[in-house]
Amino acid sequence: MTTATMPATAVSRKPLFTFLGLVTVLSILIYMLVFSGNEENAQGGLALLQFAPAVSAIATKLIYQRNVRGLGWKWGKTRYQLLSLVLPFGIGLVSFGLVWLLGFGRFSSGPFIAEAQAGIAESFGLNISSVVMVYLILILLNGTAGLLLPMIFSFGEELGWRGFLVPELNKHVNFTQTGLISGVIWTVYHYPLLIGFAAPQLGVSVWPLLISSMIGGVSLSFIMAWLRLKSGSVWTAVFFHAALNAHNQGFFQNMTTETSSLTHYISGEYGLMLALVSAVVAYLFWRNRDKLPQS
Repeated sequence: MTTATMPATAVSRKPLFTFLGLVTVLSILIYMLVFSGNEENAQGGLALLQFAPAVSAIATKLIYQRNVRGLGWKWGKTRYQLLSLVLPFGIGLVSFGLVWLLGFGRFSSGPFIAEAQAGIAESFGLNISSVVMVYLILILLNGTAGLLLPMIFSFGEELGWRGFLVPELNKHVNFTQTGLISGVIWTVYHYPLLIGFAAPQLGVSVWPLLISSMIGGVSLSFIMAWLRLKSGSVWTAVFFHAALNAHNQGFFQNMTTETSSLTHYISGEYGLMLALVSAVVAYLFWRNRDKLPQS
């Protein structure tokens, strides 16, 4: 006699759609505040915007579970946290190194290092003449104390995108689709900032930035989704996101000067080089998707 196989219980998509609906409504309302024309409203709105995903995730959990479990609060294995802290520096180093090497931007650290030396002397009472030592101190500070403020804002985003969205998507689709869908959503969420702020401030056409940011956003999403699912911890994504911003915006970009009209299209956090390097790294993580736990 054969034993009948019980059908698997279907997982409801209601939490997923509820989260997406909430984060869309909140983001639209906040963007209306950002683009209201009032500078104070714009600054406050930009800060609020980064917490829309977290608020939406917590609200969705409370609606359907009456608790906030399942967002990846646990620490997980430390090696994944360390990888999340170190890997963004490597991605930034390679991408900006290629920008300098290929002439799309010029490596110019003089003013930045001089300012850093003055800051170290004022803050710590240390007069350091060695440029190499200043670099090491800056890298150390960027990877420790320099992460505190970026972590606050990356937490606001990542609790929603990788804490909730990635594991929720992974209940319904495979890892490839999870990385792609979450990456597209995350990138489009930032598009108004590129259109309304980044492109006008840089004085460049917005369309190349939209394309390169989509490549980069999807690629980075694959990396963070893999780390989140493998470790079971949202802190990997929080650390990765914060470290990427700290190293790119607070270190490498400050040592890069414009050489042509292509510099802003190739260099920087919205540039093509960072997107391409991230895509290569994302491919390596995607190749190891079979090592992820089954949803």
